[in-house]
Amino acid sequence: MFFKLIVSLLLMIQPAEIVVDKIAAVVNTEIITVSDIDKSLLLYSPAGSSGGDEGDLYLKELNKLINYKVVSLEYKDQFELTEEDFENVQRSIIERYGSMDDTKRILEKFDMDLKDLRLFLTEKIFYEKVIEDKFKLGVVIEFSDIEEFYKNDYLPSRKKLGIEPKSIIEMTPVIENFLRGKKVRKELSQWLAGIKASYSIKNILSDERERDEEKTN
Repeated sequence: MFFKLIVSLLLMIQPAEIVVDKIAAVVNTEIITVSDIDKSLLLYSPAGSSGGDEGDLYLKELNKLINYKVVSLEYKDQFELTEEDFENVQRSIIERYGSMDDTKRILEKFDMDLKDLRLFLTEKIFYEKVIEDKFKLGVVIEFSDIEEFYKNDYLPSRKKLGIEPKSIIEMTPVIENFLRGKKVRKELSQWLAGIKASYSIKNILSDERERDEEKTN
């Protein structure tokens, strides 16, 4: 009787509606929620979060979060994050929103403070540090590749647009970064696929999307 009374009292003080976050994916036993995707879009890609198909946008962002988590789990004992790592990313977010106060207002949407932000940033920062170490620093772009791109891609595109081209000296850093990024993306995709193969990954959001599409077809 006493137990029933306690339960009744607890039910009376519970809110009328309880909002439960939805699980978007599971990596081994680690959970990624829909609100994690919302946070990622808001903090990392605010300009792109309002355009395009919302379903595609969420799946694309979720795939990034899965990559962050897998790499963090795989290399957690091999890399350490520094205070500077956190400060650089946090500073870019603050600059994006204009001020610390504006950033705090954004965080309040998810009942987060700066400590929570730091925790949320950890996997992304860790991922980028691993990628920097394993790919970007080791990718060498030959000047002959830069010359070829300048001649076959850059100059024709400027001519087509009727824009005066810059010299190859001015464009070398830009072209080098572009070619390095292109090469890294190709190698990175293969590398990530190899790592993911050893993890249990359940992409619930993607599965639901496929089922919905099958129903409409």
